[in-house]
Amino acid sequence: MESSIQHGMNYAKMLRNSKRVIEAERLLNKLAADSRRIHGPEHNYTRRANELLLHCQTRHVYILPDCDEEQVFQALRYENEGAICVVKGPVSRPRNEEDEGIFHVESNLISPHSGTPVICHGLVSASHLNGQLGDVRGGRYNDDGMLRLEVHFEKSSLKSALVKPKNVRVAFELPSI
Repeated sequence: MESSIQHGMNYAKMLRNSKRVIEAERLLNKLAADSRRIHGPEHNYTRRANELLLHCQTRHVYILPDCDEEQVFQALRYENEGAICVVKGPVSRPRNEEDEGIFHVESNLISPHSGTPVICHGLVSASHLNGQLGDVRGGRYNDDGMLRLEVHFEKSSLKSALVKPKNVRVAFELPSI
């Protein structure tokens, strides 16, 4: 069983690195629970699975209009019925949380980083995507200079879509399937 858990963690890392964070997080939830049940909470595999899970659950965003690739923030939560996003940062590498500040930013000025799970909302021409969970896997500017996020949906029956940052919300917790 140890080898299965180790292989599962390696696969989850590959998923995360491929910006497929929803899949990685769901897998790590199962692996951490299995390792805890089989090996106990202090076992090396359990601790490592929990560390990887925590890494997957960290949500990163940029603040618009700059969308400076160097200025990444950790999104913490929404307030005021989603009008405000509370962020911490900017996040440095290696991370030094003592140098980071807490900021309250209008949600329409937040752009999720690649790999961040999001839920679409407020879409008119693609209203069937409202409420759907997906990963941001990139972004690009259209001919008008407007940023669009490439969102790949968890439901395999849905095609990926280019969505304005204002039409997504960070999914801090994954809904049950």
